[in-house]
Amino acid sequence: MLDPYELTVHTLTLRQLGDAGQLAEINGLTFADVEAGLEKAVSEGAVLAARGSYMITPAGRAFLDGVYPRAFAAPRADSAVSEAMDAFETGVNKQILSLTTDWQTVEVGGDRVPNDHGDPGYDAKIIEKLGRVHEKTAKVLRPLSAADPLVERFLERIGTALTRAEGGEIAYVSGVRVDSVHTVWFQLHEHILRLTGRERPE
Repeated sequence: MLDPYELTVHTLTLRQLGDAGQLAEINGLTFADVEAGLEKAVSEGAVLAARGSYMITPAGRAFLDGVYPRAFAAPRADSAVSEAMDAFETGVNKQILSLTTDWQTVEVGGDRVPNDHGDPGYDAKIIEKLGRVHEKTAKVLRPLSAADPLVERFLERIGTALTRAEGGEIAYVSGVRVDSVHTVWFQLHEHILRLTGRERPE
């Protein structure tokens, strides 16, 4: 698995720009560990600092490309992980993408138009479906969760976003300024692609 320094740099592949607190929320490290990792990464040219936020550099990506094969050797060699990833890509990931489209648009007269969220019943059905897919995803990704606790952390964060959406904070479905279901799902997907050494499907 990744050590704290490697994990800090890796987190900037999941969130393109972030401060130490935001990165710690994603990776579960202490704020102090993330700060120390960022300071080292900046000094080594792996990360660029800008007004309290950080972004990975090409050198940082090259560093991680050398780290991943060693850090993730065991899960990459595990057939159960490979099968789980196949099931994720062909099943729940496609369902989430479809439900996100259904959330953002509605059908009117045979055409898809932006959802103005004026129909609470329609929105509630989408959130309920997202919840069912979330439960299924936890089962599908069980081999990955067993191999890497960060996978479970992503699933918990998606659950938190769903709870807030169910409570009326609908930005937590697909909003880009909060840790919404859509935002955290993207981070989860990016993480498990790097974990398994796969490319994002077109």
